[in-house]
Amino acid sequence: MSKEINLFNYELDCELDCELNKEEKVDSQGSESLKEISEKMEGHIKSVIEALLFSSCEPLTLEKIREIIQNFYFLPSKKLQVLIEELKEQFISQNRSYQLEEIAEGYILRTHQKYAPYLQSLHQRRQDKLSQAAAEVLAIIAYRQPVTRPQIDAIRGVDSSAIVAQLLERELIEQQGKLEVPGRPGLYVTTSRFLKSFGLKNLQALKREPL
Repeated sequence: MSKEINLFNYELDCELDCELNKEEKVDSQGSESLKEISEKMEGHIKSVIEALLFSSCEPLTLEKIREIIQNFYFLPSKKLQVLIEELKEQFISQNRSYQLEEIAEGYILRTHQKYAPYLQSLHQRRQDKLSQAAAEVLAIIAYRQPVTRPQIDAIRGVDSSAIVAQLLERELIEQQGKLEVPGRPGLYVTTSRFLKSFGLKNLQALKREPL
């Protein structure tokens, strides 16, 4: 073809390459337009993205998805974001049982909430819910982080050491340095598991209102 394909500077995979190089597609009547080729390529990359997300139980960052796709095609980050958003809308319009969500600074496929009772029945898992006290301590850490245990105790009015240890064990919080004051108490922050557990994109998704 005499025209340059400038949507992606990619190297077509074998299947598309064979299609584009067939002699019968050179003539003007049977040849695919640049738009048709671009749409086919976009559809192929969206299928690749869906396959990556489907096979991962952890959120994939935009950079990680781009890094993998870059091994086969050149794709700018902005274009990749557009394709991901289109894929997200596609799942909604097709009324899929799963949806594409942005959680913990990455993308993941999650089954729709309305199917939760069926999945719980299948896996027969007992939800290990946080106690009211643990949820209270976790909320304090989430909104005030980084925060020390003495500061948590001062807000609650009771000792929180056992609950902090419990949250550390469940990997919902972690220690991140020490406060430079006498005794140097540890500073606690939430983890990526906290974001995933509560379906949050990032910490900015929390309304930072004083407790």
